[in-house]
Amino acid sequence: MMHRQWLPLLLAVALSACGGVAPEQPASTKLLSVTGTTTTADEYDNLRAKWSVQITGGSGVNTADPDIAAQVTSLTSTAQHDWDTMNTASGRTYLWSDLATWTQSSTNTNTYNRLKAMALAWGTAGSSLQGNASLAAAIISGLDWMNANHYGSGITKYDNWWDWEIGSPQALNDLMVLMYDQLGSTQLNNYIAAIDYYVPDPTLRTGTTIVETGANRLDKASVVAVRGVIGKSSAKIGQGRDAISQTLLYVSSGDGFYTDDSFIQHTNIAYTGSYGLVQMSDVARLYYLLSGSSWAVTDPNANNVYDWYANGYKPLVYQGAMMDAVRGRAISRYNSSDHDAGRSLAVSLGRLAQGAPATTAAAIKSTVKHWMQSDTTYSNYFSGMSVYDISNLKAILSDSTVTPDPEQIQTHVFSGMARALHSYAGYSSVVSMFSNRISAFEYGNGENLLGWWTGIGMTNVYNSDLTQYSAGYWPTVDLHRLPGTTTDGSGSGTPKNFGSYLNTYNWAGGSEIDNLHATAGMQFSMTPVTGTTLQGKKSWFLFGDKIIALGAGISNTDGRSVETIVENRKLNAAGDNALTINGLSMPTTIGWSATTTSVQWAHLAGSVSGADIGYWFPSAVNLAGLRETRSGTWQQINTGGPSTTVTNNYLSLSLQHGAGPANASYAYVILPNYTASGMASFAATPTVTILENSTDAQAARDSAAGVTGVNFWNDISKTVSDANGAYLTSNHKASVTVRDTGTELHIGVSDPTQANTGTIALELNRSAWQVISNDPAVTVTQLYPTIKLTVNVNGSLGHSYSVKLAEATTIAVNPIADTYVQDGSYANTNFGTSNTLVVKNDAVGYARQAALKFSLPTVPGTLVGATFAMMPTSAGAANSFTNRVSLLASDSWTETGLTWNTMPAVSSVLGSWTVGAAGQALMLDVTAAFNNAMAGDQLLPLKVDSPTNVGSTGWTDYGSREATAANRPVLYVTYH
Repeated sequence: MMHRQWLPLLLAVALSACGGVAPEQPASTKLLSVTGTTTTADEYDNLRAKWSVQITGGSGVNTADPDIAAQVTSLTSTAQHDWDTMNTASGRTYLWSDLATWTQSSTNTNTYNRLKAMALAWGTAGSSLQGNASLAAAIISGLDWMNANHYGSGITKYDNWWDWEIGSPQALNDLMVLMYDQLGSTQLNNYIAAIDYYVPDPTLRTGTTIVETGANRLDKASVVAVRGVIGKSSAKIGQGRDAISQTLLYVSSGDGFYTDDSFIQHTNIAYTGSYGLVQMSDVARLYYLLSGSSWAVTDPNANNVYDWYANGYKPLVYQGAMMDAVRGRAISRYNSSDHDAGRSLAVSLGRLAQGAPATTAAAIKSTVKHWMQSDTTYSNYFSGMSVYDISNLKAILSDSTVTPDPEQIQTHVFSGMARALHSYAGYSSVVSMFSNRISAFEYGNGENLLGWWTGIGMTNVYNSDLTQYSAGYWPTVDLHRLPGTTTDGSGSGTPKNFGSYLNTYNWAGGSEIDNLHATAGMQFSMTPVTGTTLQGKKSWFLFGDKIIALGAGISNTDGRSVETIVENRKLNAAGDNALTINGLSMPTTIGWSATTTSVQWAHLAGSVSGADIGYWFPSAVNLAGLRETRSGTWQQINTGGPSTTVTNNYLSLSLQHGAGPANASYAYVILPNYTASGMASFAATPTVTILENSTDAQAARDSAAGVTGVNFWNDISKTVSDANGAYLTSNHKASVTVRDTGTELHIGVSDPTQANTGTIALELNRSAWQVISNDPAVTVTQLYPTIKLTVNVNGSLGHSYSVKLAEATTIAVNPIADTYVQDGSYANTNFGTSNTLVVKNDAVGYARQAALKFSLPTVPGTLVGATFAMMPTSAGAANSFTNRVSLLASDSWTETGLTWNTMPAVSSVLGSWTVGAAGQALMLDVTAAFNNAMAGDQLLPLKVDSPTNVGSTGWTDYGSREATAANRPVLYVTYH
C-alpha cells in the first residue's frame, strides 16, 4: 500500500505558455547518451526552463511584495539551516544525523527534499544564497553521494515502494532542473539512470504486475515526463504524457473519477480531498509543462479535467475548506487541516486556469477568488506558499475582471463514494456512508487509528464557524460519538493496515432532483467493522434549509448500549455556547450533563455569528445532553503526530436506545442557522412530516420546500401513504425524491444497491398531463389518474435518473347510482343497496351485470382525460377473463329501480379490462364518452359485463358506492 509523504501544503503554480514570466534560456546545452536521443538546445531546454519557473518563480518575480519577500527569506533560512547541519565529512554514512535510518525508504525521500530546499534557495531570485558556488558544490556532493550509496541504478528497493517510484524521483527531477548547468553529463546520466531503474514504466508498479491508477499514476507520469525533458528523450516525454490518458477516463470500479464525480483511491476509499488533490496538482503541472509543445496532451478526454473541477472538487469545498468526509487518513495529520487542503486545491486550480480555455479559466479563477476571500482562518493566506503561487493567486485576487463565485447552493449524491452533499444558504453539509463497495474508513502506516465511525453516518455541518473541524477537532472529539452516527461505542485496538472495512449490505446512496434536494440512506451492519452486532437503517432527507434524519430497525444482540448522536459540536474557548431546550436555558458550565424529557426542540448558539443550529423532534423525545472539555494528542490518532496535548470543549446531544435494542427508531431535524426564536416558531408550526419510519420504508416531506423523499428498503411492492391515502409505491429497493413546484412534478429515482440489473416500477398518486423532459432510462407509462414510471437501472452505478412532468389536477367522482342485475328468476329484482357489483356470464339464472351512473363535474381548466376505475373485492378462479365497459343508451334509470329486464340498451362499447387479483384496481380511459356527455345532460351511464362465458368461476365482485371508500367505483377527471 502507498504511504504518501503528505503533499507540501501548497505546490508550485504552473506558468502558462502564453502568459506570466518568460522562461530563462539555459546557458548551455548538454548532449546526453543515456537517452539514445540527442538534440540541440531548443524545445527540451525551453521545457526545462519552463519547469524551473514553476519551481522558483523565475527571474521576474516581484521581490518587493512583502509576501514574496517573506517566502524568499523563509526558504533561504531553511536552506541555510540544512546546509549548516549537513554532514560533509569524508566517509560519511548520512547527510543529516536525523536522517540516518536507511532501512526506512522515507530517509531517501526526505534527504532529497532537503537537498531540494537548498537548491531552491540557490536558484530563487532575491535569495541571499542565489548562485552561491559553495552551496552548489554541497548540493552536488550530496547528489553524488546519494546516487552512489542509496539511490542509484542497481540498488535494491526496500520498505515503501512510493519513496522509490514517486517521492525520491520527483525531488531528484526538480534538483536536476535547478542544478542543470552545474552538473556534468556523467552526473546527469547517472541520476537519470537511477530514475529509469526505479520507474521504467509509469503505468506499472515496478517489479510487479500492479497497474497504477489515479494519483499514483499521474505522479509517475510526471516523474517520467520531466525525466524525459532533462534527458532530452522524446520517447520518455511521450511515455509520461501517454500514461495520463488512463486517468482521464471515467471509471465504473476501482480508482479514479466516476461519472457522478466521485473520486476513489485504494479501491474503496472516498479520497477527493487527499489523493484527489495530488491528482489535480499533477494534471495541472503536466498540462502546464506540455502545453504548446510537440508533446502537448491531445487526448480526446483531456477536457474531463475541467468537469472534475466544476463537479468533483468545487462542491466539496466550503469557504475554502475541503470537507473532511473525502480526506480519508488525512484528517489525522496535524499539519493538514481542511483549510490547508482547500488552499492546496486553490493553488492547483490557479495553475490549471493558466492553460484552460478562456471560459473555463474565468470560471476557475472566480472559484479560487471566492475561496481566498471567504477563508478568514489564515492571518496571511499566502504564508508558506511558493513564490510563484503567491504571484499567480495574487494576480487573480487583484484582477477586477474576476468576479468571485457566489455561495454555492446545490445538492448531490456521490453514489460512487457513498457521500451525500447538501449546500444551502449559509451552510453546507455532507453525510458519510459505507457499503459493500465503500469502506467505512482507512487506516494505514499509523494514520487514522480511530477512524472506525467516520464513514458510518457521520454528518458534518459547515457554516460560518470556519474552524469547527480544524483547530484540533480530530484529536479531541469523541471519535466513537460522531454527529449523525448510531453507535454502540465499539472500535478498539489497531485497525488492519490498509484493510477494507466494508458493509454487509449494499444499500447506500440516494436520489436527487434539480441539484437542490436529495434523499440519502444506508443500511448498515457493524459486524465487519468493529465486530459487534449493531445494525439498522438510516435515512437523511436534504431538503432546502433542513436535514431530516430517520433511523429504524436499530438492533443488536450483544447487549451493548446504543445511542444516536444528534450533535457533537466543538464550542468556543469558554465552552459556554448557549443551549436552549423547549425555550428554557440549560446550564453553560463545563461538566453539565442531563437527560431532558418531552423535548420538542433545541437550539445551540454558534461560536461565531451566523453559526447557530436548531434541532426539532417530530415526536417528543428524551434528549441526553453533555457539555465537556476533551483533551487528546495527534499522536493518539496518528503515530507520526506530535504528543502535545490539545484541548477543546464540546456539546453533544443524543437519543438513547438502551442496551440490546430491538427495532429501535429515531427522527429529528437539523435546522442550520436558525435562531432560538426561529426554532420556537418552527416548532409551533412545523413544515416537516414523517410519512413513514419503518424497516420497509422511510419517508419524509417538507411542505416549505415542496419536497418528499422515500427510501424503499426491500424488494417488495411497498406503498407509502400520506394524509390523502396512498402516495408512492415501488416494486423494488429504491430511493425517490419528488419535488412539487405547484405546476410541475420533478422526480428523481435511483437504485442505491447498484445490484438491480432490471427496472424499478413506481406509481405516484398524482396526475400529470405532459412529460417535459426525462432521462432515457425513465419511461412514463401513465400520466393520470396516477403517474406510473419504469426506470431502467441496469448498470446505473447508483445514478439518480430524473423526469419532469407538467402537473395536473384530478377530481375523483363516485357514482350517483349503481347496482347490479341478474337474469332468470331474479330478472325483476333490484340489488341497488348492495355493497358489491357482481359481474358474471353464465347459464341462465346465474348471469349478472353492473350499471353505474356518474354526474359529471365542471372542469375548471383544460381536460386531460377521464378514467373509469373499479376495485375487485373478490374474483373467481377462472384465468385471464375480461370484463367489458359500455355506454348505456339511457341514463333515466334509478339505483333502486333498475333490473335485468329494464336494463337500457348499449349504445357503444368503450373497452375492456382483464380481471386480476382482488385489491388491484382496474381502469379504462373514457375521455371521449366524458366529452360527449358533457355536451349533453352531464350524466355518464355505464354498463359492466362479461362478454364471454368462461364457466362458473368467471365472476367478479366489485365494490359499489356503498362499499368502503377504498373499494368504491371512481371516475377520475384530470385537467390542467
